[in-house]
Amino acid sequence: MQPCGPKCLALGTIGRIAVGALMGIALGFMCASAQADMLSAGDGYAADGSYRVQIELTPYLWLPASQTNYTLGPRGGVSGGVSTGIPNAQQLANSLHGAFMGYGLVRYGPWSAELDIDWVSASGHNTVTAQALGRSVNLNASASIVRIAPGFGYEVLNGYVGGTPVTMDARAGFAVFTWSASISSERDLLGGISGNSAFVQPWLGTRISIYPAHRWRVELGALVQGFGVGGGSWGWGASALVSYAVNDWLVITGGFRALRSSRSEETTRAFLPATRSIDMVAYGPILGVGFRF
Repeated sequence: MQPCGPKCLALGTIGRIAVGALMGIALGFMCASAQADMLSAGDGYAADGSYRVQIELTPYLWLPASQTNYTLGPRGGVSGGVSTGIPNAQQLANSLHGAFMGYGLVRYGPWSAELDIDWVSASGHNTVTAQALGRSVNLNASASIVRIAPGFGYEVLNGYVGGTPVTMDARAGFAVFTWSASISSERDLLGGISGNSAFVQPWLGTRISIYPAHRWRVELGALVQGFGVGGGSWGWGASALVSYAVNDWLVITGGFRALRSSRSEETTRAFLPATRSIDMVAYGPILGVGFRF
């Protein structure tokens, strides 16, 4: 396994800045904002209909199954893949395979701002194809991807459907990705191969929130990202979440999240064409504890 490179270290710095920004927003408004109401279609509005700041911060534990395919090295070099199911307790204890999500949402009337942080990591003993060697080799393979996605939204619907309050937001933003992958073996047949990259892609999405009962919220989200940026790669995301407000400031959320991210790059190293690509799909249950103020 290759050590963490400069881009990996830069990613850690970006992640710390993003988390620090969320905490700063929370602390800044914790003292200034009035006590939040329970979950309702009136989030972002005061009782008299005027705009007010409403903040919700939610870290999630995400336990996804994942399917990752990638290519490293010269064109026609080494392709690998990691496929895992939803990790059980033993796998978590032994390999720490899993994922993390952090989400922050600020509302002000119909306007909203959000920040989404996703991390997915997968590893395993696998068979990869080394075309340069003309044969398949059993090797250890691993891959991870981090996505940091700020965005803005506007409430295009706030009304009733069948007597149930419903809101809909149109959303847009950009996502900063960093991915890394490595292939190694005990005999070091290939000398150890690793690759990493960082890129940015725009995204568009929507969010529908349904309030079937006091304290309850059902949220459906979807987005598409890429639009041909970065090697012509595309990606998408979807989520279905159910939230329950324990009180005015504590919300428990559970549900399902799926995310696909892909990237293909053509580079030249030592006058030789090289390909680096990754395609990761992760999907599984999530559980989060949110704070509102």
